[in-house]
Amino acid sequence: MVKIKFLGNFREITGEKEKKFEYIGNLVEFLEILTSSYDSKFKETLFDKEGNIKDYMKILVNGEDLKSESFESFSLKEDDEIIIFQTIAGG
Repeated sequence: MVKIKFLGNFREITGEKEKKFEYIGNLVEFLEILTSSYDSKFKETLFDKEGNIKDYMKILVNGEDLKSESFESFSLKEDDEIIIFQTIAGG
């Protein structure tokens, strides 16, 4: 099972701290499954209008900070842990 942890906005949107999914496969496909599992606010928060993950979003897999260009080629395995959150900047 893949475990996903929601932080910040995503915890508020989903109403969950974490959730487990039976999934093995491509990370991009998994993100599509996630967006269809929650209301449109989840998708609007994670993706820009072109369908790309917003620059200030972070996706960690097993503690590794993935860059958006590697999402297409990244394969999730059983027992992977994903953390999704929005980085915070101030000035």
